[in-house]
Amino acid sequence: MTASPGKTRGGAGLSGAELALWLLVGALLSAFVLWPVGSVLFESLVQDGRFSLSAYAGLFSKNAALVRDSFVLAGGVTLCTLLIGSAVAMRLVYGSRRARGAVVAALVLSTISPPFLCSMAYLMLFGRRGLVTWRLLGVEWNPYGFHGVLMMETASLTGLAALLIAASLQRVDGALERASLDLGGGPLRTLGFVSLPLALPGIAAAGLSVFVRALSDFGTPLFVGGRFQVLASRAYNTLIGVGDFPLACAMNVLLIVPALGILCLREGRTSGLALGLAEARSLRLPRWLLAVLELPTWTFVAVQVMVYGLILLGSVTQTWGADFALTARHLSGILRFRTDSIVRSLLCSLAAGLGGCLLAAVLAPLLERAGPGLRRTVQAVADLPYLMPGTFFGVGYLLVSSRLPFEVGASFLIAMSCLFRQLSPSLRAARAGFAQVDPALVQAVRDLGGGPVRVLTDLLLPRLRPFMRLGFLNAFSAAMTTTGPIIFLVSPYARVAAIELFESINEGDFGAASAMGTFLILTVAAVNALAWRLGRRRQPDAPAR
Repeated sequence: MTASPGKTRGGAGLSGAELALWLLVGALLSAFVLWPVGSVLFESLVQDGRFSLSAYAGLFSKNAALVRDSFVLAGGVTLCTLLIGSAVAMRLVYGSRRARGAVVAALVLSTISPPFLCSMAYLMLFGRRGLVTWRLLGVEWNPYGFHGVLMMETASLTGLAALLIAASLQRVDGALERASLDLGGGPLRTLGFVSLPLALPGIAAAGLSVFVRALSDFGTPLFVGGRFQVLASRAYNTLIGVGDFPLACAMNVLLIVPALGILCLREGRTSGLALGLAEARSLRLPRWLLAVLELPTWTFVAVQVMVYGLILLGSVTQTWGADFALTARHLSGILRFRTDSIVRSLLCSLAAGLGGCLLAAVLAPLLERAGPGLRRTVQAVADLPYLMPGTFFGVGYLLVSSRLPFEVGASFLIAMSCLFRQLSPSLRAARAGFAQVDPALVQAVRDLGGGPVRVLTDLLLPRLRPFMRLGFLNAFSAAMTTTGPIIFLVSPYARVAAIELFESINEGDFGAASAMGTFLILTVAAVNALAWRLGRRRQPDAPAR
């Protein structure tokens, strides 16, 4: 039976403050999640005020090859990514600790860096004026097409898959591995029949996450696809170039189907990355297998070093492919001519990170006191924007804002889009932290006359600080580098740094794009380093128990 906000899990009624918080949270989720999602569905099904499936009929009749190519590409990227990511993850979990920090750094950097950088580095090396093809070898090679998109999406998504798979392997109970070894099972048999099967749900979740992101990636096919197009890039072109909202919305609806599969798979499972990768495992893999795992691992690291090295080099090069003289004009140019975009990105990202943490901190204790039906429903609504394609969410905000009787500022829409798109990891981090709080302490504060506000400010927030820091960093990093959810919300008078990066790559201005990419990487890395440093300084102040 689904619980209502008027009753808690224990059957006790809600206080006035808790009911007010529930009403506020419900209004926010309805306005900033359900309304945009419903607007996209409505636009794809209603034309001229009447129900119509003509957009879907045209999608499957005239664009059948497009649908097929999209799913084939996403499947190929998922397969390649899982193979490489699994090798890197096993090297992290079961391999030597030597140079493990370098591998983890490369993985984390690939997940927080701006999108499309791999595509730009690919074109800088193998494009018409590429450093390798034109400058060094003097040959002509077509870098565009299915193969280019497959390679670039695999390179950009391998880090995400490897971290998720490593987290799943790290959660495997080491006692079960030791039991298998004690019963005569060799290392390979234990890995194949104990460790990997137990980690399979996490591996499947990683595969679905990669599949959704590959299916919804519109920038990589635009940059390196050439004549090869997919649903996401065609939906972008249909909306920007033609203005056919019903067809563009129908394409985005089709892209959301795999996200619903992830939502079902994640139900009842906790998420997040394992942070204790240094923990020793009882399972020791054969040396020959560990040697085999080193090849894909260090190939991945080398690719990441090459990508970010090229970005840094491109930012100080006069004209890539023609004049390699060193210059500071690209870096100084973004400070002189794009200061407004940089400031707006920082403000929107800070608003998304801090607002998401605050909302998650308020919602987490409410969910713990709610009934299972209400708890699952609210969590699913919070998860939906994070799992759906970014362009779907962005189109929804565009439709909602265009139908309001008043004008809404682009900066506000950008901040809210980033906040609610990243609410899911912030909320799950807050719930994980709240689960570690002794309920007896909460009850003690209530017995002493403390209301929900005192419980939140005096008890929960200090203990949730490490988990809220994770949520803030995730939301801030994503908001600084995201493009899909906000590309339809910017205007000539309200731009952000990530969109400047996207348009510079699209125009072939690698110098400006490299400078903006370098700035974004350094900014996100600096904020992450500062947050972790402040967190470590606070750690000794915690009372010892």
